[in-house]
Amino acid sequence: MMHAGKLLSGFIAIGLAVGLAGVAYAQSPSEWDQVIAAAKKEGRVVIYSGAPGAPEHREIGKLFEAKYGIRVDVLDGSGSEIQERIRTEVTAGRSNGDVSHIGGTTQVLLQNYGLLAPHGGVPNRNRLVIQPMVDEELPIYVAAYGIVVNTQMVKPEDEPKSWRDLLDAKWKGRILSYPFSASGGGATWFGVMQDTFGTGFHESLAKNTPVFSGSLRENPRRVARGEFPLYIPYSITDITRNEGLPLKVLIPEEGLPYTPFSVAIIKGAQHPNAARLLVNFFLEPEAQLVYARSGNGLATGGLEAQVPEARRWSVFAKLLGRQKLEGQEERQKLAAKIYEGK
Repeated sequence: MMHAGKLLSGFIAIGLAVGLAGVAYAQSPSEWDQVIAAAKKEGRVVIYSGAPGAPEHREIGKLFEAKYGIRVDVLDGSGSEIQERIRTEVTAGRSNGDVSHIGGTTQVLLQNYGLLAPHGGVPNRNRLVIQPMVDEELPIYVAAYGIVVNTQMVKPEDEPKSWRDLLDAKWKGRILSYPFSASGGGATWFGVMQDTFGTGFHESLAKNTPVFSGSLRENPRRVARGEFPLYIPYSITDITRNEGLPLKVLIPEEGLPYTPFSVAIIKGAQHPNAARLLVNFFLEPEAQLVYARSGNGLATGGLEAQVPEARRWSVFAKLLGRQKLEGQEERQKLAAKIYEGK
């Protein structure tokens, strides 16, 4: 019902290729006990999440609250919405959020704008098998983006086998897509496709006039209802939330663009110790396995044997590449020019 593609038992090798975390952040028990005590006094922590509709961070928040007695509140939005909220609040000197939970490339933008605070070192930093892109962030899972099709509209023989197959004229006006000029999966997909196939790929795809919609929750349902035969870029783990619908995930032969989702402490956080304790908790095995049970790629090592069999197809899916740090804003402007005429 759900998927096609290759399993890679070497997912961790891909994480190692990205770069092992080489910096040790030692914390003595007494120092970390002081952080825990201060966090409990604060009693609350607020997450701003750029993964709208995803239940994992809420489930992890409940585990954290059960363990430490610290309330976790979550505000969801698209990557662009969360980025703007953080920018507005920090600039105004009144940060209502404590933890930024968002795609790694957007996290880098926040850091470049001076909107994040150093985490100061956390014990679980040394569990990482994926290198943070900036010191302020901590990768917590890998989100990979494929294609989702309506199984009643797309026959198996017509399914795109390669990303290049989307350039076929038969898909003209029939591709629903998240905006490539927006932070998040759209920008990641645009950047990786450009790196892999060149700008000409996008110019050719633009001739097929994709229809853009920023509604991450509703877009797959529009495909399920038959408004469009396929949608890109689709976060492959979302299929667990679309069970029972006539949808199928496709993993093109080249592999999947991906982005590590990460957490960071927002500058001026009102609950800085609770925020520090929470970002460390995201790397605890119990939290990492929440993501694995949903099919997300792991950010830490040593848990491979505990990944449920039913989720291994996505946890170990073939990865193509991640968006480069350099030139993010320029690529988003290029995407707007190619696809939106701006």
